Parts: sequence; C-alpha cells; structure tokens
Amino acid sequence: MNLFLRDVLTGAKASRQRHLRQAALLQQAIDQHWGLANPHRWQAKHLRWFLEEHSVTLSPASRYRYWLTIVLIARRRHRLHEWQPHLHGPWQRPAG
Repeated sequence: MNLFLRDVLTGAKASRQRHLRQAALLQQAIDQHWGLANPHRWQAKHLRWFLEEHSVTLSPASRYRYWLTIVLIARRRHRLHEWQPHLHGPWQRPAG
C-alpha cells in the first residue's frame, strides 16, 4: 500500500502513516471478503461494502478517517469523480 498511495499522500507524517495503516486494514478486509488483495482491482462496491458493513462497529470519527483513506485510494485510481456518488453516506462527517 505504501507504493500504491505514495503519490497521493500529503500532510503530516502521522497522518500519512495513519492512512497507510488504514489502507492495509482495508486491503486485508477486502481480500478476506472478496478475494481481492490488489487495490487496482477494487471497485466502488468493495469500498462501499467496507464502509457499510465492515466498519459498522467503529466510532463515527473512525469511519470518517477510513472514508478519507478511501478517497485517497479513489484519487490514486483516478476514479474519484466516478466513484464519489457511490461513497456518500453518514461516514462523511466525523460526528456521524
């Protein structure tokens, strides 16, 4: 994930490391559920599944931070504009 997100990661070192940790957890969850470890093969439905189903027990602030990481992944895939309508939900606000 470090190589995959390298070109879109900006900001403080702690923020970049958090995005990398979260991206690795996203990758693990999507691979276990869908059998897709390669983020180049992910579609919006895989990321939406993570937000709707896998992260349901997380706090609203944590879900928001995962959503920010997902936005970076979509930006890296050059699909943000296409996927953005599919990624709308209550996770877009830190307060839920």
